[in-house]
Amino acid sequence: MARLGWAVVGTGDVSRSIASDLRIADANGLAAVCSRSVDRAETFAREFGFAKAHGSVEELLADGAVDIVYIGTPHATHVDLAISALEAGKHVLIEKPLGVTAAQVQRVETAARAAGRFAMEGMWMKFNPTYRSYVADVRSGAIGQVTSMRAYFGLPFAPRDSQRWAGERASSTLLDQGIYPVTLAHDVFGDPTSITATADVRDDGVDVSIEATLGFGGGRFAHIAASMVGFVEPTASVSGTRGWMSLAAPFWATDNYERHTGDLGHALMQPESVQFARDGNGYVPMLRAVADAVAAGLTEHPLHPLSSSIAVARILDSIRATSAAQTITETAS
Repeated sequence: MARLGWAVVGTGDVSRSIASDLRIADANGLAAVCSRSVDRAETFAREFGFAKAHGSVEELLADGAVDIVYIGTPHATHVDLAISALEAGKHVLIEKPLGVTAAQVQRVETAARAAGRFAMEGMWMKFNPTYRSYVADVRSGAIGQVTSMRAYFGLPFAPRDSQRWAGERASSTLLDQGIYPVTLAHDVFGDPTSITATADVRDDGVDVSIEATLGFGGGRFAHIAASMVGFVEPTASVSGTRGWMSLAAPFWATDNYERHTGDLGHALMQPESVQFARDGNGYVPMLRAVADAVAAGLTEHPLHPLSSSIAVARILDSIRATSAAQTITETAS
């Protein structure tokens, strides 16, 4: 892994996982951490071994030891923080979703090009060796011509009236959980030609569950579902004319999948298992890939360029708009 001075903005759960994996990937590259509370930043820095703790983003961006900034703050803050970092001459890795809308993602793309700096959405799933092998198998025709897929991410993180979610922070199960099934669908099929969707939305605009069917012509489809208030089995599978392949739970961070191919009996009873070792919390492959891309002078990573983030964001925009007419709206308790 190429040596960079990494900084983390935000000290929440995801930032903690990222910091832990940064320590595995490059323990000597932990330059700084920032939080609205300098006390939290200092505690975080001591725990994970960051050299400095800052109480403001402005201080962090003025820190000459910082080369690249990971942004792990609420959704609504991602774009402005990313643009500020880019304008300060820093590279950026932004926790997904990169932006709340496709238009926001395009703003980051414009800023990155103007600054000549690296920018990427932290879609770690795409760097997981299991996922990379799975998609490569699908594209190679291992299950014949692809006909359908389904991918779900439903886990009850808190009650639907939880104060951890808020409209002003752009909290959203579609953006937080649903982005993974949509990304898989886009990797398998590309852009959809039709979308049907329904959602359960609180009175503050926070969608807490959503399901959608994406059509791709010729009878091909992807069914996706996401929830942050209930279980929806967090697995995925892609089916084709010669069988199907299943990603084990949690599909976006799994270490194994199964190929079901051959005659009917073999496909049902004798799947072939594919297994990969897990590295840290699962972010290590992405962090190493980003560092190497920056060292090579790239401003985007070929596995997940900004064009992919924009394409997925457009699908998310369409799902949100389509589901609005079918939304179940309830007043939060």
